[in-house]
Amino acid sequence: MSFAEKCREELTRIRLHDEAERTAQLCGLTMTAGGIRLFPKPSVFYQTESLTVAKHIAALASADHQLETLIERKERESRRRPIYSVKFGGKDSEPYLYKTGALAYDSEGVHVLSTVPNVVFASEETKRAFLRGCFLGGGTVVDPKRSYHLELLCKSDTVQEAIVSAIEGFGLHPRVTNRKERIVVYLKEGDDVTGFLALIGANTAALAFENVRVEKDMRNYINRTNNCETANLDKQVIASLKQQAAIRTILSKMSLKELSPGLREAAELRMNHPDATLAELAEMAGIRKSGMNHRLMRLLELAEESEKN
Repeated sequence: MSFAEKCREELTRIRLHDEAERTAQLCGLTMTAGGIRLFPKPSVFYQTESLTVAKHIAALASADHQLETLIERKERESRRRPIYSVKFGGKDSEPYLYKTGALAYDSEGVHVLSTVPNVVFASEETKRAFLRGCFLGGGTVVDPKRSYHLELLCKSDTVQEAIVSAIEGFGLHPRVTNRKERIVVYLKEGDDVTGFLALIGANTAALAFENVRVEKDMRNYINRTNNCETANLDKQVIASLKQQAAIRTILSKMSLKELSPGLREAAELRMNHPDATLAELAEMAGIRKSGMNHRLMRLLELAEESEKN
């Protein structure tokens, strides 16, 4: 089972005891997974690849409406997974269209799957329920082991604006793009994805997501630290080799006794302790690190001068 499927399974186990929240969640499902048949009479249907989600839609809709429910499984040649269609009939089927936003009338005419009912924005909980329905109907989330990405497919600009407004109202940062004539609202930052999952009630998934983030961040930190230490070690080895080569050049031209006491001490320490760090050499000499660095730099300069003469 994929990470996204586990999220949907968790969300379908949430029990809503408030009719407004159930309606708001059905609005989200209708705006993402719903469709309309106008003949012989208007009716709504839903399509999903998850049988669990299909059963959830049927149970949610039947809680407040007298509906005749039919769930059909359809095989598809182009895909390995079947699709499940949820169809409603009965005396409440037409009122159900208007209540969930599948159909709407105003002075401009008839609107199909493009008008978000006011119940969605009635409270913080109805907004959460609406976003939960949007995820169940048209959402997916990538396994955090691969990357941080969550998206919701929308059927219209009006639905997209409602989703973005609701998400932003909870302090998250959605983005919008178009893909194959569909509008996509998506989240890319790890904090936003975790926040959205917790927001819609997928707390177990949010915790699992955050655990993976912590593990990845720790691995990245260790890798950066190791890389930094390796780079510093490489610089230290290269500097030591240059200093030893410079001292040998000086010795080919003169005796160490001809150097000042400080330079002679630095040269002897470096040749006797080729693997020692600058700080360790300074400690041996009983001087500051900057002082030892100055002496070694002077030895390099003397080596260059002796090669020119």
